[in-house]
Amino acid sequence: MQIFSQTTEDFVPSRRLAKTAGAGPLAGDASDNLITCIEDPSLYSSLRDDVHQHFNPTTRFEQHLADAIAEELWRKARYSLVETTALTVAIERDWETVQQSCPDADPSYRTYVAFRNLDARDTACVRASQDSETRAWRRSRADVATLQALRSKPR
Repeated sequence: MQIFSQTTEDFVPSRRLAKTAGAGPLAGDASDNLITCIEDPSLYSSLRDDVHQHFNPTTRFEQHLADAIAEELWRKARYSLVETTALTVAIERDWETVQQSCPDADPSYRTYVAFRNLDARDTACVRASQDSETRAWRRSRADVATLQALRSKPR
């Protein structure tokens, strides 16, 4: 899932920070608190619309749960990108070394070398993103289960 803007020409950190600073919990779409300054808000809106279309929430509580599911899917994509980016940078950094020592290296060996050579801070960052991704999946599964339980009870 793509979440980042393709262009950052209009990126002004202080303007974006001032726009969202101090914002408390909002009713409904809280994307100002979710989307970073380099992510594309229209992609989040599209994801949110897809989740609402899939679950078709009828009450405010169901709408809140659908919003939470969309937010968790968005965060999950962001956390996955952290791991992918860390490995890509490590693979690219070690490309020449691997090419010299093992010219016919397959992708699994290159990935192994990338993991082996990750800096301690990179490893900690990847581990933290994986933990956050796992929590986001857990929360989204719990929200889906709650939404389904609400619908199974007669009103």
